[in-house]
Amino acid sequence: MAVRSKTTLFNAALYSAGLRPSDQTNAWEAMDAVYDEIVRAAFEDAHGTVPFGKGRVTLTSRSAGTFGYDDSYALPDDVIQVTEVFLNERSAADILEMWEIDGINNALLVDSDSRTVEIEYIKAGQESRWSANFALAVQYKLEAVLKRVMEEEEEAGVRDQMSDFNMMKANINGAKSRSKNRVFKRGSGRLLRARSAPFRRGSR
Repeated sequence: MAVRSKTTLFNAALYSAGLRPSDQTNAWEAMDAVYDEIVRAAFEDAHGTVPFGKGRVTLTSRSAGTFGYDDSYALPDDVIQVTEVFLNERSAADILEMWEIDGINNALLVDSDSRTVEIEYIKAGQESRWSANFALAVQYKLEAVLKRVMEEEEEAGVRDQMSDFNMMKANINGAKSRSKNRVFKRGSGRLLRARSAPFRRGSR
């Protein structure tokens, strides 16, 4: 079985739509044009519940900022979307620091004030790490794109609904996984100590 990738998702969407990858250049281009936006939207819909597909890196390539910001930091090539910025390991949202993405120059704009700058981001090429439901949600969105190119709007709507259903399942499973990790990760937690405490005579 091939490792899941952008290519395997495209091929699966094409076959499901009744098309062949070998003779559907326009269809492939249509999917490629919207793929990053579909992935961004999928992660936004997940509301941070999915424990995969992200990376965190320190930015070091600094230059003079623009648009009112003092600093500009070049982003790695594998960034699909920056989800958070950290200054000296503190979330920019928590310390009310503004930042923007310069899409033309693929750079982060921020006032770093000589602080260490890190980003959390949706990372390209991580499809093999996605859960099955999350991957299917993305695939169905690709199929909806193809059906709209083929002017089959009703079928496109069906694919959108299928995508939403699988994303809901991905969110539920991701939330369960995060909850389990929080409860059982540390042996010193009160809940875990209570669960492992010996039974005492007379307790109810």
